[in-house]
Amino acid sequence: MDHSMEMGMGGDMGGHMGGMSMGSGLMLWGVHLDILLMMASGIFYVICAFFVWKTYKKEKSELIGALLAFLVYQAISMFFMGLEMQTMNMLYGNIAGAAVIIGTAYMLKFPFSGFAEKTRRIVFLVLLVASLGLFAWFMQTAERQMDLMHFVLWYDLVANGILAGGSILIFGLRNREAMLRKKALGGGTGVMSCCVAANGFMLTGAMITSSVFAFLAPIFILFSLKSAKGGSAAAPSSAPVAPSDAQVPPSPTPVQPAM
Repeated sequence: MDHSMEMGMGGDMGGHMGGMSMGSGLMLWGVHLDILLMMASGIFYVICAFFVWKTYKKEKSELIGALLAFLVYQAISMFFMGLEMQTMNMLYGNIAGAAVIIGTAYMLKFPFSGFAEKTRRIVFLVLLVASLGLFAWFMQTAERQMDLMHFVLWYDLVANGILAGGSILIFGLRNREAMLRKKALGGGTGVMSCCVAANGFMLTGAMITSSVFAFLAPIFILFSLKSAKGGSAAAPSSAPVAPSDAQVPPSPTPVQPAM
């Protein structure tokens, strides 16, 4: 299986990734720079996911849930994809692929957020079962496993980047509430930066450029959540303010008639 080891990332994608990492010639601590950046991105996404999770505990909305799912599945995918490139162990690539395929089912909940709760639940279960079935199909043969990562990059680009990320952006553009608009526009930009731009550059072999766009994605998301939170705190309250005791004129003391 020398051929499968040479194509550790699978199919044409293996040639792109392997050629790029070996051709760059840039090493840091004994690891190719593009591989190191990919694994560092995974760790960075975990840290960012922690802060988004804290927001999600306070604001359990479909939007924040989708952004949290994005950061979690990308963190797993990037770290193990880099590990697969470094070790040429296909198992790590399969873990990365499973993270994207299953994470997509959670991401695609957002485009259906306008539907009834029962309909959303059914759609999500169908997507989740289909995702598990798709991954199981890839695991049946070694040839399919070699094709997994090439498929996953396109799948992530279309399903999460264009469909989920695009729907988040459209939601932000249509929303008139300033704080929610900031979150959606920043979140959608972050998702598309990673799933569309980063994956697109990775498919062409521009690994370092891909890593730059991958690093930008959580920054866009955290900045939008932070600015929306800051704007909400700075917004003046529209509730009527009760006058203080000093503002209330004293009631006149009744005068007792003389006897």
